[in-house]
Amino acid sequence: MTNLSIVLPTYNEKDNIIDLINKIKNVIQDHSHEIIVVDDNSPDNTFEICKKHFIDDESIKMILRKANHGLANSIREGIENAEGEYVVIMDTDFTHDPNLIKQMLNMSKKYNIISGSRFCNGGSMESTMHSILSQIYNKMIKFVLKTKIEDNLGGFFCIERKNLMQLPHEKIFYGYGDYYFRLLYFANLKNFSIVEIPARYSTRTRGKSKSKFFQMAYKYFIEMIKLKISS
Repeated sequence: MTNLSIVLPTYNEKDNIIDLINKIKNVIQDHSHEIIVVDDNSPDNTFEICKKHFIDDESIKMILRKANHGLANSIREGIENAEGEYVVIMDTDFTHDPNLIKQMLNMSKKYNIISGSRFCNGGSMESTMHSILSQIYNKMIKFVLKTKIEDNLGGFFCIERKNLMQLPHEKIFYGYGDYYFRLLYFANLKNFSIVEIPARYSTRTRGKSKSKFFQMAYKYFIEMIKLKISS
């Protein structure tokens, strides 16, 4: 059995978090695990609802962040509180399919990072327009940063914790989804083996998306150039 930590960053996910955790627990029931919910003080009471529902479940670890908010900062805090041999990071809006976790764990014996990918062979996105725009943007990231995978912004991955702790967290975990191409960039510098597995990214059906594509695309471009210049 694998000792596993699942990190779930949340903000206004009261409509998804309970069902997601139950689904994850069903998938990984054969593994020793902890599920770390890192909430950015959601005004919809995600933290309180989740804590009350799982009050008797010792495998659920709850972290409430009242300062220094942001997706990447939440992920970093979750990682720093993780105790598992392997760490899985995933979104909490059902964009990422929990069923892929088993495949990730099976492949983790051979590869350092297993990344759920929309754009490798077999991967897809439910939204066609979003898929086209994201593919174009990912090709640009791949060209500029010389990364070796097709989806540099997916953010659904599995990594051995000891390897994750070798990466420079202060240079990676800030901002939003751009943290992921920084993580991949520094993983490449460490010569980590990275493999993509096909994933279908669904469109959320409950709750409100926090993503604004064109605004994020501009911010990510600036971060990409800064990373390239500093390397």
